[in-house]
Amino acid sequence: METESSSGFVVAEMNTHAFMFRGAGRTRAAARDALLNAWQVHRSALLARYPERADSIPEASGMEAHFKIHFLEFAMDAGYRDGERIV
Repeated sequence: METESSSGFVVAEMNTHAFMFRGAGRTRAAARDALLNAWQVHRSALLARYPERADSIPEASGMEAHFKIHFLEFAMDAGYRDGERIV
């Protein structure tokens, strides 16, 4: 669902072995792009310290082969509990 709304936003989440990555945007595609950009920045920082691990740390374009991305859709000015709108 690629909805865009001025009254809402989408959060993409990807839980790796060590970290929870998140990205936010007005659409799922924008949230996914933000999340994968965060992963790429993280990967670049790791490779600056451990260049020998380049083959074992996937590029952003390959992350969905290793980890699932979940999407949460929120309305502005709404209250949520565990992802479910209650107010």
